[in-house]
Amino acid sequence: MVAGTFWPMVPDCETPVPDAVSDGSAAVSPIDVRGASCPVGPRSFRRLVGHDLDEALAFFSDGYDLRAPRVRRIRPTTPWDFAGVGDERMSLRSSRFGVDLRSESMVDDAFLVAWLRSGSSTITFGGQSVELEVGVPVVLPFGAPYELHHRDIGLNLVHLDRDFVRAVAGDDAFEFEPLRKPSPEGLRVWRSVVREHSSTWLDMDHELSAAAQYDIAEAFVRAAIDAFPERSRWRSSVTGTGPEHERLRRALEYVHGHAREPIGTPEIAVAAGLSPRGLQQSLRRHLGVTPGELLRSVRLDGARADLVRGDRDDTSVAEIARTWGFGHLGRFSASYRSRFGELPSESLRAR
Repeated sequence: MVAGTFWPMVPDCETPVPDAVSDGSAAVSPIDVRGASCPVGPRSFRRLVGHDLDEALAFFSDGYDLRAPRVRRIRPTTPWDFAGVGDERMSLRSSRFGVDLRSESMVDDAFLVAWLRSGSSTITFGGQSVELEVGVPVVLPFGAPYELHHRDIGLNLVHLDRDFVRAVAGDDAFEFEPLRKPSPEGLRVWRSVVREHSSTWLDMDHELSAAAQYDIAEAFVRAAIDAFPERSRWRSSVTGTGPEHERLRRALEYVHGHAREPIGTPEIAVAAGLSPRGLQQSLRRHLGVTPGELLRSVRLDGARADLVRGDRDDTSVAEIARTWGFGHLGRFSASYRSRFGELPSESLRAR
């Protein structure tokens, strides 16, 4: 499920500490606490459990942007539960809903990393349907409606505030590419951060300083940026659903996945299932660029992201330029300044 945020909570109540969110490689312990809501310092906690379908729909519909949900019972009772701890930057949540649920939804104030603990879920977005896999995190679609079909799900969610993510990324238009699996290394990075920090974040008896709370939220954001691909301006502009649009998306996906490698028009065309001339025509018709312009733009975006996030004491402009396929530092600097209005060294110092 996807959600708007529902902090702060009702004061003056007592409730046990929630179980830690799993990292995707193991299940979360069942929630066995009756509903209560307590703000504790800058973090807030909510935990609910029940078996009544109407209560579940009232709760999820109130807090989650589910548009005209359609629910079918799959057993005589409807087990459901929810637990979450969050602040204005991040919340960690787990939920279970023992029904067959179909709905449209949309979120535009936070990036949601989700992974199944149990059950099955299909997300349909941009003309494509993706089956979520147990233990494999993905970023849900952002800023546009999508359809979901949950079947007896147990689900973990990490909500990352949109503006906080963009501040950490150094890009006020940053978005993740939705529903893309992380690479093996990206999955390792994400799970490592979840294992290291989730228990501390969820332990409401453990008072966190403002700095420690910030550091944990930032660690989750940086892990997400490392683990999940960025949604490029080019790729997000391909909105059609026909065969040509799908081939063009394959071309863009290949470029984004291999931009650091010595690739060119022939390799991109093969990946897209097009001839080199067909690739050129398709890119020109839909995006107004040549294959070379597309590749150079993606490489510049990648170099800028590395510069903005880099430590100026440990990061070399020349090294980043070489990493992204720019062999001539002077031409790289000129192209970079033309694109972003500043020199690469200025982006690095601005961190």
